[in-house]
Amino acid sequence: MRRWALAGGGALAALCGVLATAPGRTAARLPEGVAESGAVGLGPPPEAGGARVLRVVDGDTLVMRIGGRSRRVRLIGVDAPESWARHDCFGVEASRALRRLAPVGAEVRVVADREPYDHFGRRLLHVWTGNGRLVTADLVRSGFARTLVIPPNTRYAAVLGAAEAVARRAGAGLWGACR
Repeated sequence: MRRWALAGGGALAALCGVLATAPGRTAARLPEGVAESGAVGLGPPPEAGGARVLRVVDGDTLVMRIGGRSRRVRLIGVDAPESWARHDCFGVEASRALRRLAPVGAEVRVVADREPYDHFGRRLLHVWTGNGRLVTADLVRSGFARTLVIPPNTRYAAVLGAAEAVARRAGAGLWGACR
């Protein structure tokens, strides 16, 4: 397993949006319009399909209806603290954050990367909210998840790495709350 965290300079970091921060921390302010544009201005690619959220399992796993079937989905490129098998620091907050981004019943857009399933049989997908925001980028930039890059699924690794660099510097979420 390989983990990337890009130290990223100002240009990449500035494209990552406004940060949610831990209590007592100041949010990073970015250029006007960046946060509203979604994750680095990236909406879902043209090949993205539709899905409906049925349940949020934890901060990086959902159950979705895709093509008429219920599927367990693991978000590509992130690792959120655990909240059910064990209780990691910031795990409950990560699960709540994913529930806010992808609430039950929400219509989302999804696209696969190079490997379709993980070793647990979960479908590996990139997920966008109904308004075109890359869910994993929002989770990482707000400090609810860490970047976890497992080749060959690296399509958005640079985006997530830059988001993590910004979150770390700002002490956002788990970066400020967990030691």
